[in-house]
Amino acid sequence: MLKETAPNALIPQFVSQAALLEAIYNKLPDMVFLFDVKERRFVMRNPALDHMFGFEHLKDQEINCISLRSLIHPEDWRVVQNAISKASNAPSEYVEVECRCIDQHQQYQCFNTRLSIFEKQEQEVIYLIGIAQNITERKKVEQQSQLFKNRLQELSFITSHEMRHEYAKIQSIVNLMDNQFIADAERVDLIAEAKKSIQLINSSIFKLNHKLSFNQQDDYFDMTKEAEKFTQIIFIDDDVLTNVLNRKIVQALMPEMPVEVFIDIDDALNAVKKNTHLSASLIFLDINFPGRGGWDFLDEYATISDAANVIVLSSSIDNRDREKARSYASVIDYITKPLSFDFIKTFFEELKTLQLENR
Repeated sequence: MLKETAPNALIPQFVSQAALLEAIYNKLPDMVFLFDVKERRFVMRNPALDHMFGFEHLKDQEINCISLRSLIHPEDWRVVQNAISKASNAPSEYVEVECRCIDQHQQYQCFNTRLSIFEKQEQEVIYLIGIAQNITERKKVEQQSQLFKNRLQELSFITSHEMRHEYAKIQSIVNLMDNQFIADAERVDLIAEAKKSIQLINSSIFKLNHKLSFNQQDDYFDMTKEAEKFTQIIFIDDDVLTNVLNRKIVQALMPEMPVEVFIDIDDALNAVKKNTHLSASLIFLDINFPGRGGWDFLDEYATISDAANVIVLSSSIDNRDREKARSYASVIDYITKPLSFDFIKTFFEELKTLQLENR
């Protein structure tokens, strides 16, 4: 049977206070140490500290301050020195300090350490006791939270200022365009201003996607593939109006260029299979369809031809879609809607340059 304890006893009489404190000292997950202020040495440290820094083989040896400095991040050393000095002059309080130390795996960990006077003779401090807690994970969470907060502020600025401002301008321009008192020359200027605002909104959308995307890197497509002489253009998009506009853009710049349009993936694949000059066809492909979509087309197209002649033309600016498109050998570029005169003109000019260089 256990002995009854005295009413004011903190521990049972049969338990040695020294043994209890030693057990706590040895099993405590936080790091505990005794620091000799005059000699600048750690004269005691618990197993948690030895394990963290790989000092198990030095458990019977003291660690001097020079060795400690090699473990502490250079930017934090002065902070630690100031904390030791401050603790030595704070008789009834503890001093708290955060610093980064390199562990036995050569990785920096962040610690919160409390220092207080353990022994003092007259006015001279002999020992400081320290208890250090690893707060690396907590700091990571705090940093991530701050990052998200900053990103939300950036997103708020983009949506409430940049995009809203340009939207308001376009709205005003549209209202003025219907005014009979606006001269033709003024209408031309208004259209030019609307185009600028549209470009700025498009740029803001890209910035929004970049802030929201986990993939913050997006390289260019490899355009070193063999340059083909395209004699036909194929548009595959389920939006009828988009196809009409895209056809007009091509015909305005290259009236002699044949253009085919498909609003259904299977119809496009059937036509492609019958095409005897497939490598000479430049295919503009949308991704999102109701049902079978652009990815299905690319999967099946890879079994039909090894030609590199597909440009993904999508409203998606998600970097994950760009990366997926890049994985197909047939895809030579990924551009976002709408298709522009500038892109068609620049693409065929660069293509002509590549063909001349390859001769």
